[in-house]
Amino acid sequence: MYTIPSRKTLSKSLIPQLYESTQASMRERVQKATTVCLTTDCWTSRVTTSYLSVTCHFWTALSSVTDTPENLAEELLRVAREWQVDGKVVCCVSDNAANITKAMDILQFTHHPCLAHTIHLIVRDALKVKTTVDKVKAAVEYFHRTTVGAEKLKSTQCQMGMPELRPTQDCTTRWNSTCYMLRLFLESKDAMISTLAIVNTPVDALTQEEWEVAEEVCRVLEPFEQVTVEISGESYVTSSNDTPV
Repeated sequence: MYTIPSRKTLSKSLIPQLYESTQASMRERVQKATTVCLTTDCWTSRVTTSYLSVTCHFWTALSSVTDTPENLAEELLRVAREWQVDGKVVCCVSDNAANITKAMDILQFTHHPCLAHTIHLIVRDALKVKTTVDKVKAAVEYFHRTTVGAEKLKSTQCQMGMPELRPTQDCTTRWNSTCYMLRLFLESKDAMISTLAIVNTPVDALTQEEWEVAEEVCRVLEPFEQVTVEISGESYVTSSNDTPV
């Protein structure tokens, strides 16, 4: 018997009303805070529109903005003033991008670069010199690109009594995905060697030395991966794990 609201009613009436009431409630909570810490990040949509997100303890604002340092500083200050916390900011956390770092200098905010992003930059730069990683990437891309190669790898794994592990591709913005890619590749080492030797592929097989390098890279990256997972938690305050040195 319930009459479902139309799309127009939802988008033009109900959702805006809910937004306004929620925003008013959040404003009251923010006003009670004596100090606040901001976290900000820039990202680009699929239609190449740049956005700046600003998080203050328990609220988030999203703004469309041209991501120059001056514009970012102006928009970040506007959001802080809109929520009347511009005089309460004791720290602002962001990634290490040059534009947002410069914006922090303009605003003279105490700036703490994101630890997870700092670790990402360190490991990413270290991985650039590893030609072994490039070979693994090429092999993984081959198994993802060709059905014949993927089926042959699966068949070889079964024949060797190994679990059917499909190699995963890495993502340039997530360094630990490279760690996962190498780890899975190594777990199917014998099947990989056999399959690459049989199939007709332009992918270069890894030498024994390169296999050893891949194992060493995984061993070295393991502590970084553990720290990245720990500080990326969503159900707890990650700063609570900091230990003063």
